[in-house]
Amino acid sequence: MNKQFKVIILGGGSGGISTASRLVKAGIKNIAIIEHSDYHAYQPAWPLAGSGAEKKEDSRKKMKKIIPSGVKWIKQKVTGIQAPERIIRLDNGEQVNYEYLVVALGLQLDFNKIDGLTDTLGKHEVCTNYLYDYVDYTYQTLKKVKSGNVIVTKPSTPIKGGVAPENSLFTFDEFFKKNKKNRPTLYLKTAKDLLFPVEKYRKQISKLINKKGIQYDLSHDLIAVDGPHKKATFKNLITGDTYDMSFDMLLVTPPMSAPDVIKQSSLSDADGWLDINKHTLQHIRHQNIFGIGDCTNLPTVKMGAAVRKQVPVLADNLVAQIKGKSLTACYDGMTACPIATEYGQAIMAEFGYDMKPKESLPIDQSKTNPILYYLKKRAIPFMYWHGMLKGHS
Repeated sequence: MNKQFKVIILGGGSGGISTASRLVKAGIKNIAIIEHSDYHAYQPAWPLAGSGAEKKEDSRKKMKKIIPSGVKWIKQKVTGIQAPERIIRLDNGEQVNYEYLVVALGLQLDFNKIDGLTDTLGKHEVCTNYLYDYVDYTYQTLKKVKSGNVIVTKPSTPIKGGVAPENSLFTFDEFFKKNKKNRPTLYLKTAKDLLFPVEKYRKQISKLINKKGIQYDLSHDLIAVDGPHKKATFKNLITGDTYDMSFDMLLVTPPMSAPDVIKQSSLSDADGWLDINKHTLQHIRHQNIFGIGDCTNLPTVKMGAAVRKQVPVLADNLVAQIKGKSLTACYDGMTACPIATEYGQAIMAEFGYDMKPKESLPIDQSKTNPILYYLKKRAIPFMYWHGMLKGHS
């Protein structure tokens, strides 16, 4: 195996694959992607699959069919990043070297930070839509719930798919109505102090929650789960008090963080995130390293739409760096958060670093619309597989 590469990309998710495609189109050769997974998944489909509105099998493809032609796929896990020496260590004990590095490792799911969760996940009606193998259990549990409390949680940490809990919350509500059940009581327990960071969309989400009769608490963090006794323990982050709540279904969004391999390297900031310039996406201390997506400290909601806007900026600036030119491409924090408010209806928040709406359609995207639902369920996934991953805008 060749152990010296012009560019090494860590991670075969949306950021890694799309960047590789762009670099190939730009004429960069001798590129490698390090990714251990057999499959590449379009994870925004999983909350819909968990509520019966999508099939999870349609959300993923084999990695070998996604890797761009001409790019070397190293099917290993990254165990170490030695930036000064330009060395990447692999879990088979080998190492590879790079001239330029792109870090696109995504987020780490920290289920273990909630006491008792790992022992009961996937049974006792304790569910998550953040793992492919557990999405079916979410839907199976949803179909069995007849009454009681259905609780959806959101942690205080940044999360990938930043509005996935809200998508599940609203589609759960619609599921109960569609199937004419005696509606259980739906709860959103979020450790955040706001329902949404942008006021325009926050008002609409609050209005929808109240209209649907969904209960919610801000600054309430899930800290423990007792599956056999159907008990969840929460902490009020304002008062410090803890309390127990019974559930008939618990949908957990786990705490998340940058991967440990970044935290343990010289590339992280004080909180463990990849430390990059928020406009150029170049590392703060290493000019030959760039970062993209959820593993970075970019101050925006972590969404696939954000990655889509970051890819051309990173690719253009990396090519400029390779050619010894100035970095002129600039990322302004743009992201998009589509939220299915019911089957056939959605809203779509679009905004940048300034947290002000920057909508791309000639409609009010804070109001429910079937066009936005179609975009979320069909158009965006199509553009993802056939456009973004292939290096197109």
